Amino acid sequence: MSDVAGERPLARGVAARQRFARIFALGDRKSPSSWTPGLVSSSSDPELPLSMSAFRVKRDASTIPATMSMEVLDDLCLPFGGLETWQAEEGLILPSSLVDSDSGSKSAGVQFLPVSWQSLHHDVDLLEEGLEPSVIALIDAPQLAERPGKLIQAIDAIRRRFTTSLIYTPGIGGPDNCALLTWMGVDLFDLSRSHQAASRGVLLTEDGPREVESTMGESTGIDTQIEAWQRALSSTRSAIRDGT
Repeated sequence: MSDVAGERPLARGVAARQRFARIFALGDRKSPSSWTPGLVSSSSDPELPLSMSAFRVKRDASTIPATMSMEVLDDLCLPFGGLETWQAEEGLILPSSLVDSDSGSKSAGVQFLPVSWQSLHHDVDLLEEGLEPSVIALIDAPQLAERPGKLIQAIDAIRRRFTTSLIYTPGIGGPDNCALLTWMGVDLFDLSRSHQAASRGVLLTEDGPREVESTMGESTGIDTQIEAWQRALSSTRSAIRDGT
């Protein structure tokens, strides 16, 4: 992994809060250009508005452990003056059922830090007082979501330890559970489930997946899937601001 000592932190401040749900304003606090809850895009996604997505993530699985990078898509890092890309290593991830085992290969990152159920139990480096990443990715979130109680416990542990870090749960978010996950403390999502829905010919909406209504000219294309995300994020942000 390339040298990350000089990575600049994300400029962020809490603009509104309801219990564990937060709206972070990103960038210049006098004139922020992006907010959470929001999306993290990938190279396979169309370009998204900055107000909706301030980050793009890449994963390279050609090495062991896999490496990741997160590109900040605007001048949002301190000191201001340019774009920023954070580097990270995933470490070797074991299934959550093997929590008593230690793979011996830790995740690594400064401003972008991948964690897993296993690392939350074994990586003592996470207890370092000076560790304050801008974004934490719970990379085994899809597996934890299938085991009752595990996802909630992991998010709660991250939220309590890293109070100012944005929490990113790749692979599990959708317009249908955006509000619920946000109320649990999640700040960032991706389009993985929306791409899956598009490939299966269904539309993932705020009410869950459904067939398109042909009489209304609906489509299952990714642009339509993103429109559902836009409505869900708008409703969630509004609910946090209004306390509803």
